[in-house]
Order: sequence, then C-alpha cells, then structure tokens
Amino acid sequence: MAPKKKGRGKGTPVVDGLAPEDMTKEQVEGHIGRIREELDREREERNYFQLERDKIHTFWEITRRQLEEKKAELRNKDREMEEAEERHQVEIKVYKQKVKHLLYEHQNNLTEMKAEGTVAMKLAQKEHRTQEGTLRKDMRALKVELKEQELANEVVVKNLRLKHTEEITKLRNDFERQVREIEAKYDKKMKMLRDELDLRRKTEIHEYG
Repeated sequence: MAPKKKGRGKGTPVVDGLAPEDMTKEQVEGHIGRIREELDREREERNYFQLERDKIHTFWEITRRQLEEKKAELRNKDREMEEAEERHQVEIKVYKQKVKHLLYEHQNNLTEMKAEGTVAMKLAQKEHRTQEGTLRKDMRALKVELKEQELANEVVVKNLRLKHTEEITKLRNDFERQVREIEAKYDKKMKMLRDELDLRRKTEIHEYG
C-alpha cells in the first residue's frame, strides 16, 4: 500500500486554494502585492474617514459655538427688550402724568375763560346799550337838524325864486326899453331918409321943370 499523505493542520491559511508552502515564489509575491494594495487602500480609506471625522468634528464645534453665540445674542435681545419695555412703561407713565397735568390746566383755563367771557359779554352788552342810546340821541338831533335845514332851504329857495322873478322882470323891462329905443332910432332914421328922399325928388323936379 502506498503511504498516506500527511494531513495539513487546521490553522494553516489558504490563499487562492493553496497553502503558502504550496505556492510558488511568483504567487507569493503577487499575493503580497495584493495585500499591500489592500493595506494602502485601507490606509487611504482610514485617512479619508479620519479627515471626514475631523471635518464633522470641526463643523460640530463651529455649529456649537455659533449656537452658543446665538443663544447669547438671544439673551441680550431678551434683556434689551425687557429694558425697552421698562423704558416704555416709564414713558407711558410720564406721558399719562403730563396728559393729566395738561387736562387739569385746560380745565382751569376753560373755567377762567368762561368767567372772563361772561364778564366781557356783560361789558359788551353794557357798552352796546350805551352806544345804542347815544346813537338814538344823535339820530333825533340829526332829524331836528335836517328839519331845520329843510325849512332854511325852503326859505332860501323862496328868496331865490323871488330874486329870480325880480331879475327876470328887470331884464324884461330893460329888453322892452331897449327895443323901444331901437324902434325909435329906426323910425327916426327912416323919417330922415324919407325926408331926404323927398327933398332930393323935389330938387330934381325943380331943376328939370
């Protein structure tokens, strides 16, 4: 019988279906190259994941810091709003006090104005009555004066008419006298002309007779 082959141990690694002792030098070198490539790839992946983890950690730190800053800013805003609200309440209180004071002054001024207005109205009414009485008195005096003026004008007109009548009568008499004088002169001149013509005619008749 042929001798049995010695069996391999259970812990012996197998590469590509072969035990390391059954592999050739080229197979071992190829296997080592693949292992190195895998190690390099795993190293690159580990470095990549390390960088990504660092980026995530950095991003988380930045985000956490920004969040803290926002929280601080929010607290500041809340404090500013509280202070602004307190100032607003104080301003409202001061404004209400001013309005109350102004209303009080307005009421006092209104009361004084009413009193002054009442006094002024009474004085104005009294002055109006006085002026009305004076005006009525002046109107009566003016009516009397107008009546007297009318009577005086009637006398003046009557005298003027009488004087005018006298002047017209005088002018008419003067005119009639002048007419008579002119007529007398005309008659005298005509008589002289007739006498002269008669004398001339008689002389001519005597000369040619």
